[in-house]
Amino acid sequence: MKKVRDYMEKLSAVPSISGFEDRFSELVISMIKNKVDTVGRDTVGNVVATKKRCGSDGLKLMFAAHLDQIGLMITKIEENGILRFTGIGGINPLTLYGKRVRVFGKEDIYGIIGMKPPHITSKEESQRVIPVHELFIDIGCQSGDEASRFVSIGDTVVPDYYSDSLLSDNFSTSGLDNRAGVLTVISFIDLLEPLHNFHEVIFLFTVQEEVGLRGAKVGGYSMEADVAIVCDVTFGDPVGNLTEIATGKGPVIQKGPNYYPPLVKKICDIARCEDIPFQEEVEGRPGGTDAYYLQITKRGIYTAGISIPLRYMHSPVEVVNLKDVYRASKLMMHLAMENDLISGS
Repeated sequence: MKKVRDYMEKLSAVPSISGFEDRFSELVISMIKNKVDTVGRDTVGNVVATKKRCGSDGLKLMFAAHLDQIGLMITKIEENGILRFTGIGGINPLTLYGKRVRVFGKEDIYGIIGMKPPHITSKEESQRVIPVHELFIDIGCQSGDEASRFVSIGDTVVPDYYSDSLLSDNFSTSGLDNRAGVLTVISFIDLLEPLHNFHEVIFLFTVQEEVGLRGAKVGGYSMEADVAIVCDVTFGDPVGNLTEIATGKGPVIQKGPNYYPPLVKKICDIARCEDIPFQEEVEGRPGGTDAYYLQITKRGIYTAGISIPLRYMHSPVEVVNLKDVYRASKLMMHLAMENDLISGS
């Protein structure tokens, strides 16, 4: 667990805004390159690694997690020096009011998302959710010319955040959607390194999931896996959650038309056999994860989903339980060693 926590702290220090994942990708490569047989990046920026199989008739077994997180981008520098911006991915404007931000301009600088004081805000204005395009960033400049010395249109921004260990093995930071999935696959690679896996294992860390599952389209097409296990996050909020999924009770095995039933059953059976706590969640239609495209790539891929319960999704204070991450990585290890993964096909 200490190694999982240390990895999480390292991953949390590097931003990975959708379409601008390069720094984070290099970090991931540095963390796995000595534990796999091959690793590299494809044309769109996906990180692809492999570990050779020992079984003569093993499958091509893919484990996928997306690298990117939601963020912001500068769209305009006003004459008075304030910066206008737009969202990259599913931004909730309520999470931005009055926040400090990091702007990745000509150098990394701080700014704040300002608001009108309540003293001069009308009742109607105070009850209205201000859309992202009406918000602004103040970096302390007095003119557009001054601001342009530090920032350009197209520069990216993330809300500043803290990475904190909470009680009971919970961890809070920004971008756990999908740092939690990336961490799970990296932890799985650690567990698999000394073992002789039956199947050829492909580790696909995809880009631009938050803006249309774009990396999965390319990575799935080029790697031609037989089986794909997608590791993302799912809702585990303590209040207002429509399901009973909760952090700390184990990873979530997805069920629904996006997932191949015999493979899902095999994963559940292995979890029970290995005494790995897990939860189950039904998705009545293909959802918004990389599984959506991997399932229907080329001739089709037998697909399943192992998700990490997450509190406060798409906010700067997301929370996961590190035990869920480790349990998911152990489950993946056992899948890589299982000879008969898709019986019933």
